[in-house]
Amino acid sequence: MYDEEISFANSDREEAEADARELFNHIRALGVRLDDIDIHDPCVGCRRTGYLVHIGALPVADVQALNLALRTLRRDAEGAHEVAPGSRAGATAAGES
Repeated sequence: MYDEEISFANSDREEAEADARELFNHIRALGVRLDDIDIHDPCVGCRRTGYLVHIGALPVADVQALNLALRTLRRDAEGAHEVAPGSRAGATAAGES
């Protein structure tokens, strides 16, 4: 006889874990640690299907830090979309207008 390789992996859960890990690391880089982050299994009969990432309860100071970082990010993103005076909006990389 020979041993057969089998897997009990759940690719949907693994994807949710990878996404939660990425979110955790992004938020940690902003100075906030998500100590209560968790993955919740899909709920049969619930309105939302699939795995849920629960980020837990956050102290007010952490919420303030996240709000500041998100406001800055939003302001920077909105500024990047503004057309500078004298620039040619709609011009392509090839120099066409």
